Amino acid sequence: MTACKCCGQTSTLAGLVDFSRCGADVHAGKKIDPYAGWPVYFYRCGSCGFTFTRALDKWRTEDFAAHIYNDDYVRHDPDYLGSRPQSNADMIMNNMGRMKEQISLLDYGSGMGMMTEILGKNGFASVASFDPFSSTQRPERQFNMVTCFEVFEHVHDPLDLVKDINSFLSPDGALLFSTLLCPQQIVDDGLHNWWYCAPRNGHISFYTLPALTALATHFALRVHSFNDGLHAMYRPHVAEWLKPFIPAQDEVPELPSATAGHGQS
Repeated sequence: MTACKCCGQTSTLAGLVDFSRCGADVHAGKKIDPYAGWPVYFYRCGSCGFTFTRALDKWRTEDFAAHIYNDDYVRHDPDYLGSRPQSNADMIMNNMGRMKEQISLLDYGSGMGMMTEILGKNGFASVASFDPFSSTQRPERQFNMVTCFEVFEHVHDPLDLVKDINSFLSPDGALLFSTLLCPQQIVDDGLHNWWYCAPRNGHISFYTLPALTALATHFALRVHSFNDGLHAMYRPHVAEWLKPFIPAQDEVPELPSATAGHGQS
């Protein structure tokens, strides 16, 4: 047993996956890379449902760079340099394009910064990128919109992640992020059978809506899920760009059209 990283409650063993499991295996529909012989044990919180490993908790940035985010990473995540940045930029342009001169946007965990490059070319006046592995110069200001696509599942310390993102949010700011939720049925069917559970890709943390809510509560943020892959964290005073997508009580939200959270990463 161990303590949950989101809510602190008791978490018990829920499955194990060989570290070598990766996107290349998923794309091929069979085992491509050789087994590493390193079983990565996953725990699931009995309270909020957060599913996670402690196998990488003591890794340094240099360890992640050497064993996951190295020159071979793109082979496991072919959408990383192409379709994902474009589809995420399209979603933002289609849903927030009318506010492009009012939005100051930081793409957190941006990879090579391709999404913000696309937005800048399409009239978004204030965009920036930050990634601890590929774009390490931290912005020195706050933003009213932070995006964080396919990052939450990569971190071994979700509290530290949200704390850092929160430091970039202006008083009227909000976070739009993608990560695929992990219902109990996924665990019952075996994490080793779930395409999204791929330690070699860096996929080591899997959330439920209660887990995200518990995480946000630490920072006086609220959570809204548009679907099982796209979510927002926001202050009680909702950011202007987010207001059209947060429904009034008992109303059904109009969902942004996005595939974020369902592509390989």
